[in-house]
Amino acid sequence: MRWLSFFILAYVALGLQAGLARAIEWNGAAPNFVLLAVVFIALNAPRDAALLACFILGAMHDLTSQGTLGLLAFSYGLVATFVLGMQQAVRRRHPVTHFTLALLGGIVTAALLSLHAWLRPPAAGVHPPILPLFAAAVYTAILAPLLLAILQRMNRVFHFQRSAHI
Repeated sequence: MRWLSFFILAYVALGLQAGLARAIEWNGAAPNFVLLAVVFIALNAPRDAALLACFILGAMHDLTSQGTLGLLAFSYGLVATFVLGMQQAVRRRHPVTHFTLALLGGIVTAALLSLHAWLRPPAAGVHPPILPLFAAAVYTAILAPLLLAILQRMNRVFHFQRSAHI
């Protein structure tokens, strides 16, 4: 995997997340562009490079958000592990695959963020609403076929290499 291309993708995904996500949110649910980058990397990259890249994406997302440091890094690493487990069994370019994996990743991320919010509520003691997190997972999954199809067309830029062993 070309790491320069990865960091450009990370920069664009984090920029879209910071700038565009709030502008196109619907009923408090904003799409997660970084999660779509995680699904794309995990679908195409070799195992070790994908896990490292997804963890780095999560750490960078943690640094640019106001959440707990490491929570999104752990979440995206977990999503990458699930996607890597299914990598050989799915068609990488199929829109239903993109929708399903983005929905799965969004639900895993929303569940971890909800669990964290429930176990460690903010200082005010009021639990934040959980429904927008799961609505954001569905919103992200709806956008996934279009955005991941665009990324799949640029697959050569990343120079993903398949490992010889299974």
